[in-house]
This record gives sequence, C-alpha cells and structure tokens, in this order.
Amino acid sequence: MKTKWQPMVCAALACLAVVTVTRAQDAEQNKLLAKRAAEADAYRKIAETIKGVQINSETYVRDFVTESDVIEAEFDEFIKGVRLGRATYYQDGTCEVEAEVTVAKVVEHLKELHSRHYEGGRVVGSDFTNIEREIQKSIIKVSGLGAPRAELPPGLPPSVVESLGAPPVTHGSPYPPIWKSVAPQGKLMAAQAARRDAQRKLLERIMGVRINSKTLVRDFVTESDTIRTEASGLVVGATEVDRYYHDSELIVEVTMAVPTEQVVRTIKELHTRHYRGSRLTGTDIERISEKIKRKTFEATGSGVPGKRYLGASVPSITVVSPEWLSREVRATGHGTDPQINTPQGKLKALRAATADARRNLVEQIDGLQITSETTVRDFVTERDVIRTQLGAIVAGSVVQSQDVNDEMATVVVTIGGPDVWRVVHSQMSVESRR
Repeated sequence: MKTKWQPMVCAALACLAVVTVTRAQDAEQNKLLAKRAAEADAYRKIAETIKGVQINSETYVRDFVTESDVIEAEFDEFIKGVRLGRATYYQDGTCEVEAEVTVAKVVEHLKELHSRHYEGGRVVGSDFTNIEREIQKSIIKVSGLGAPRAELPPGLPPSVVESLGAPPVTHGSPYPPIWKSVAPQGKLMAAQAARRDAQRKLLERIMGVRINSKTLVRDFVTESDTIRTEASGLVVGATEVDRYYHDSELIVEVTMAVPTEQVVRTIKELHTRHYRGSRLTGTDIERISEKIKRKTFEATGSGVPGKRYLGASVPSITVVSPEWLSREVRATGHGTDPQINTPQGKLKALRAATADARRNLVEQIDGLQITSETTVRDFVTERDVIRTQLGAIVAGSVVQSQDVNDEMATVVVTIGGPDVWRVVHSQMSVESRR
C-alpha cells in the first residue's frame, strides 16, 4: 500500500544517487587531469635536464638543439618517446609521474642528430663523449607533479601536447586556488613581468639562429654597434600566445611569439643597410627562410606579483619564498683574444666573455639562500638532475649587455629569479610528498 510520502522518498533517493554519481565522476575527472598535468611536467623536466648538459666549453645541448629546426623537431620526438612510470596519487589531489631515459640513449641520439643535420663548426662528434663524463649516473630520472587543471605548462614539444590529448571539459576558475587572494593589480604585475622576461628570452632565441656554417645571428649582430642597437626591433610586434599560473607558488609564465617572416625581413634590412663585413652575403640571408621551418619564434618568461598586492591569506603559503624570487640574477664575464681588433677576434673575445659570465652566473645561483641555513649549492649537492636542470636555464640566460675595447670584451648575462625557484621548488615539492 502506497503512502503519500513514498513519491517524495523516491525522489530524494534519486537526487542522492545523482549527487553521488556526479561526485564520483568529478573525482575521476580530477585524477585524469592531475595525471595529465604530471606527465606534462615530467616531459618538460626531462627535456630541461637533457638541454642543461654541457657538450663542450662553449656549448650546451640547448644551444646545439635550437640552432636547427630539423634538429629541434627530431629532439622533440625523442622526448615524446621517453618512458613514463606509473602514476602515484596523493591525498591533496596531486599526482606524481616519473620519467627516465638512459644517458647512453641520449648520447646516441645526439650523435645521430649531429652527423645527419648539424651544419656548424662549434661541436664535433667526439664532444658528445663529455656528456657521459659529466653525468655520473647511467640513467636520467625526474619526477613530474600535477594538480587537477586543464592548462598545460608552457615549453612542451608540440608532439607531446598532441600525445597527452585534450583535457576533460571543465568550467573552473582560470586561477589556481593559491592566486585567489592576490589583488587584480598583483596578477597584472606578475603577467607584465613575465611578458618582459619572455621578450628578452625571445630576442636571445633569435640570436641563436644559424645563418651559415660559421655565423649565428648573434655573431652578425655583434659586428656593428648600429646593428646591435637596431636588433632589439626583432621582437617588436611579439604577441602573447599562452599564460600559465602555477599551482603551488605565485609564479606566472607567459609565452610570447613573433612571426618568422618578420624576423627574416628585419635581418635582411639590417644586412642591406648596415653590414660592411665579408663573412655574410645576401645569398646567406636569403637562405635563412629555407632553413627555418617554424612559423613563429616563441619564448616563455616568468613573473611574480609584488608583495603589497598579496591578500591576508597568502603570506602563510608563500613565507618560504626567498627574497630573490622577484628579481633577476646577474653576472659579468670577461674575455679576450690575441686578434681582438679584428672582427673574428672580437667575436671570439665575446664568446669567451659570455662563457665566463655564465660560469659566474652558476656561482651566483649556487650562493642564493633558500632558508637562513641553506643555499642552492647545499640543496643540489646530492641532486644531479636538479643541477643539470639549472644548467639548462643558465644556458638560456639572456645577454643583457656586451662591450668590446682594444683589450677585453665584457658581457653581462641575467636570468629571472622565478626560473631558478621553479626548478628548486619543484624538487622540494616532490620530496615533501614522499
């Protein structure tokens, strides 16, 4: 016998069942999002680690890879093939995924890229044996961390992004929870700082393009003060193509891009109007378009909000952040050459000064305080992978200024504090969860 309450009870039970199923679906969706983000983080870290390995006294893997579109594309495919481990889930909703590759396999692949595609003269095949001596371990292993979010970190190879697939449909806030207490002006300040950093890195990326077997854009630019001054126009018109807010610290990364056609056109104009040397011809400049396969040049910069824009609940989260997080790390290097008064001698002196500046930059980074009792040097002593990842960002440091007189070349390089902190803090996060 039915009562008047039975329909209401049935409806309530049906609603409860729907809520239970929805919550289960949300939980599963969040696990998938966290795993996808962790895999992306692992791919990015393994790429950074390999790019941070030094090939010879002047060249890192990062320099070697970015000199050629073909080499870069095949290197990205290699990263896509790196073996990923099983996902580990934590109570806070994050996920951890390990990635590993043997050093022997990395060396074999780089040698193959060199023999098939490399056109420069700074790296020879025998240089790659240095990698096995520099990395004492036989396996390069990193841990990627991810939180449930749809956005992927910048700097991933296109093939990796494609393999990770599209995220489940979500309608959440564009900002991770840690950013909710940051004032709008603070978010804007962080993004503007990241945009300026990206523009500096974008210019440095363009400078590494090879024009012919002996000359990079950087070499061409340094042959004339006028060309060097006007070369800053290479990034005029760069547009923002991506913005990524970190989950566990107040760092935002912005990716800027400039059309390749515009870069080539500017280089041609500089060559026609100002170049007086003999190492480059108009034909060399024309061939740049044939060598560069990408449609745009891209670079990613980092920024943090000013402390006065932090809400009341943020300091408890960010108290461990060091004071250098919001500033640049800067180092100066010097170099010379017996023929410094010739164009070739000037370039050799500048290269020596740049290498010296980056060695000094490593010392600057090593001395940065993480806590009152711990420096970066202390933290990475037993962590070869972190040391190599820091090497990658040092290799990509921006040449802020350079000068040559009759006796010596002087170069100043800089790197953003957020870039250093992202590498160090990521490892701290991994260790705190274990």
